Amino acid sequence: MKKKIKTVFLCMILLIPVLAITAAANQPPSAPTIEGPTSGNIGAQMTYGLCSTDPEGDNITICINWGDISGDEYIGPFPSGICAVATHIWLKKGSYTVKAKASDGQAESNWSRLEVTIPRGKSVYNSPILRLFMFFPKILLAIKLISLHLLILY
Repeated sequence: MKKKIKTVFLCMILLIPVLAITAAANQPPSAPTIEGPTSGNIGAQMTYGLCSTDPEGDNITICINWGDISGDEYIGPFPSGICAVATHIWLKKGSYTVKAKASDGQAESNWSRLEVTIPRGKSVYNSPILRLFMFFPKILLAIKLISLHLLILY
C-alpha cells in the first residue's frame, strides 16, 4: 500500500510541471489587421478583410464590433493565417471605431482598431434646379399654378 501511494505521489510530482508548462505554452493569436475603406456612404455595403495568426497554429475566431448599435459579430473558426471577410452597412452618418480581436479558444488577442467616417448621404437638395427654387420660392409656386391650370384646361 505504501509503495502504491509513493508511486502515485511521485507521478503527481512529475506530472504537475508538465501540465503547468503545457498550459503556459499557449500564446494568444495576433491582433487582427483590419483592411478596408475608412469612409463610405450611408446604406452602402462596405467590405473588410481581417487577418490573424496563432503561434501554435490553432483555429481562430474573430470578434468584430462595428462601433454602432449592431453589437459584436463572430466569424470563424478558420485556420490560422487565413484572412476572413466581413461586410457591414452603416445606417447613420458619423465616425465609427471598428474593433476586432482574435481568439484561439484558449486565449484572446488585444483589440485592433480602424476609424471609419460615414458622411451625410447625398441629398436631393444638391440639385442646381432645386437650389434655384429654394432661393426663389415664388418661381416654384408659379410653376405649380401653371401646371394646375394646364391640367384643368386639358
